[in-house]
Amino acid sequence: MSFLPKRLSLQKRIVFLVTTVTVSMLSTMLVFDTISLNQSIREAYVSQISGMTIAINGRYEESRSVTDVQQIFDYIQYKNTRVLEMKLYDKQGVVLAASNRSEVGNHMPLDSVIIPKQDHTIVDRVPMAQTDKPVVRLTAPLQEDGLVVGAVEVIFDSSEEAVLLAKRTKLILIVGISVAIVMSTLLWLILRRIVIRPLSRLREAALVVRQGGDLPSLQFKASPEIDEVSEAFNDMVKNLDERYQELQQVLKTLQVTQDHLVQSEKMGALGNLVAGVSHEINTPIGIGVTAISYLDQKTKEFKNLYETGKMKKSDLEQFLSITQETNAMVQTNLERASSLVRSFKQISVDQSVEVKRSFHLKEYLEGIISSLKPTLKKTRLRVDVYCDNELILYTYPGALSQIITNLVMNSLNHAYAIEEEGSLTIRVEEHQDYIILAYTDDGKGMTKEVLDQIFDPFFTTSRGKGGTGLGMNIVYNLVTQSLNGTIEGSSTLGQGSLFTITIPKEEEAVQ
Repeated sequence: MSFLPKRLSLQKRIVFLVTTVTVSMLSTMLVFDTISLNQSIREAYVSQISGMTIAINGRYEESRSVTDVQQIFDYIQYKNTRVLEMKLYDKQGVVLAASNRSEVGNHMPLDSVIIPKQDHTIVDRVPMAQTDKPVVRLTAPLQEDGLVVGAVEVIFDSSEEAVLLAKRTKLILIVGISVAIVMSTLLWLILRRIVIRPLSRLREAALVVRQGGDLPSLQFKASPEIDEVSEAFNDMVKNLDERYQELQQVLKTLQVTQDHLVQSEKMGALGNLVAGVSHEINTPIGIGVTAISYLDQKTKEFKNLYETGKMKKSDLEQFLSITQETNAMVQTNLERASSLVRSFKQISVDQSVEVKRSFHLKEYLEGIISSLKPTLKKTRLRVDVYCDNELILYTYPGALSQIITNLVMNSLNHAYAIEEEGSLTIRVEEHQDYIILAYTDDGKGMTKEVLDQIFDPFFTTSRGKGGTGLGMNIVYNLVTQSLNGTIEGSSTLGQGSLFTITIPKEEEAVQ
């Protein structure tokens, strides 16, 4: 039924199919009835002309007189007004006798000369174009001494038969259409009661279940098949509810676990930050302590010279020079330590509290890399940052810090072997409405299978080495949810990886 509309309902399809079959059967019956009725009419015609031709042949063989045949024609037309015309002609088409006497002796057109075989009558219809009423032509053989010497043609008015046939056809059509309508209506009502209504209720129940609503047990008074479907549906709903409760519990457990793991990742990042702070501050503080110790030693020596009275002008000048140089060194290193503390403090606050603010992007990126130096110094990797010094970005810096940290740590843990040299690059391009941050490494790269799952939660290639599989998932969520951006990854095995992050630019609201 491919020609039916795709959205046609099951009920309409069945009714249409049954109606089509019914109409086809009635049409077949009509055709066979018409053929049978025509055959009966034909036999009736043959029966009538047989009597006529027997009389005509008998008189013609007996008297060989055309006048006698002509009298028989007149008698037949007088007794049967439906006989419109009669002819008797030989094989050459010469009219020997005719009800229209003016045609006697004329030659008929060759295409009109029909000579039947012995004991065979030909029945055909005269085209309506040649007459104003339905007419049948009956042609029977003219016999003489057992041989066919011509033919007898009778033109017969078949109006009554045509009317009978039309009435019969009309009656069959009316009855057939009535039966089809009654059967279709009954079938429509039956299907609606035992199939369509139950299926509609099942559909409504399925929609309720899909929307999470409570569903009472379904009960149908229909066919056994529908009852079985309703019981199966009730069992399915019950099982679905049980499975749903189980899945809800599992989902809660997974969410709690994921929150713990995400928090662990964040705490790990903060731990790296603290390690970076202690390492970076240790150098300027150490220089300052050394300088102060040296100054203390020189101060004691100068005091001894002063107390013994041996101090000279050159000793004083030397002590003042040392004091000035040492103070300058201490001040410089203390300022450096103070700057580092401010930078690391801001990064730590950003990672702990989600606050949107404006900041210089390059300076902030370099601060993030500085916080990772303790980890990077254990490797042979170099990190380069390419960004406009004046580029100011208004977004969540904590999210950006977590993203860069996770990308760098992902490269350190997965892209390089121990003691392998490599280069990590952060390149920022500014556009009118957005910036593009491209992070690349020249490590071992990833297969397509790994790349397709890189942002999936809990996916890791180093499960046995302590990997949680959440680092890149956190990156994806921070980019798409916190920064309202996009991230795409590409990689070629043996040639490194590229992560392209697009971050929309926003204007800071004026307070």
